[in-house]
Amino acid sequence: MIRKPLRLAAALAVAATALVPILGAAGAGPVARTVHLRGTAYEFNNVHVSLKGATVRVAEFPALKATVAADGRYDLTVPDHATITPYIVDPGYHTIYLQTFTTNGEDLVNVNFQTPTDTVYRALVALLHVPIDAQGNLVACAIVSTFNTRNVRDLSFAQFIGYGAHGVAGATATTSPTLPTPVYFNKDVLPDPTQTASSIDGGVVWTNVPTGVYTITAHDPATRFASFVATCRPGRVVNANPPWGLYQFGLANPAQLTAGWSVSGAVTQVVALRARRLPAHAVVRVSCTGRGCPFGVRTFRPPAAGFDIRRALGAVRLTAGDVFEVTVSAHAFNGLVVRWVAARGHAPRAATLCVPLGFATPQRSCPTG
Repeated sequence: MIRKPLRLAAALAVAATALVPILGAAGAGPVARTVHLRGTAYEFNNVHVSLKGATVRVAEFPALKATVAADGRYDLTVPDHATITPYIVDPGYHTIYLQTFTTNGEDLVNVNFQTPTDTVYRALVALLHVPIDAQGNLVACAIVSTFNTRNVRDLSFAQFIGYGAHGVAGATATTSPTLPTPVYFNKDVLPDPTQTASSIDGGVVWTNVPTGVYTITAHDPATRFASFVATCRPGRVVNANPPWGLYQFGLANPAQLTAGWSVSGAVTQVVALRARRLPAHAVVRVSCTGRGCPFGVRTFRPPAAGFDIRRALGAVRLTAGDVFEVTVSAHAFNGLVVRWVAARGHAPRAATLCVPLGFATPQRSCPTG
């Protein structure tokens, strides 16, 4: 299991500079349609040692690569709407692959690498009795992940490594295609064949995995987790580590927004806008886009569960076509987004969306844990 003492699982990050242009509109020339993977690469067992100078690559796009910066951070530019399997290479460290992502129009953040030295890798292989070849590589493949708490999903890297144990106890996992029952890690961060479900460490591992593409799914009677895809080839160690892999979905946001409007022709005035049932330490972000907007973005941190947004904003007048939006976010919760479009002659209608914890793009619905 790729982990550190104190039961901190970790995640990988990627840094790069590459563009994959595709043809844009006729006569416009090539347009780069890309997204970024961002995070931190550091040494397993020692979170304060960054992998400065390591190279991050993508299995499906051999020309893409990036060099890890001195502070361990990466920024890897990859094609949008593509299947990508990042991996890291550094002399003295064993190559680690991440889960396979499918990019979908949004940058992915906190995609971190936790990388063992060759010595630590050999010790882990011996502990798990995994067959290796003459070069010390796995004969088959191994898949590692962590049932990880939603509480680390939206943390900075410094907060992440300072959090403590990332695991959720009591969960199990299955694969498609089917693999034998995995080994779960106990509370002392050791693979334990007697464990029938995850411990507070959260670790789980499949060894001797044949070549193939596997979907890993978590099961828990009390909560829900994301699944992930692992692409196995001989010799690969796939570590789908926190805050990705088997991460716990965010909580449903309980906030409620109510609004009142005064409309005269093409002019709409906000006469009431209140938030109720805000989660603790919520952040309220108000944005306006359009030629009649009196501001771009305003951000508030209400001290209580109720908040008079209209009073905090002051007078707000919109013109037809302006987009007025309120977003409520809070640690461990999915975001709530309510969007209005000012119209001529009638009050704007509300469109309610959500933002999955750890992402940035509003959606019509979000999974909850």
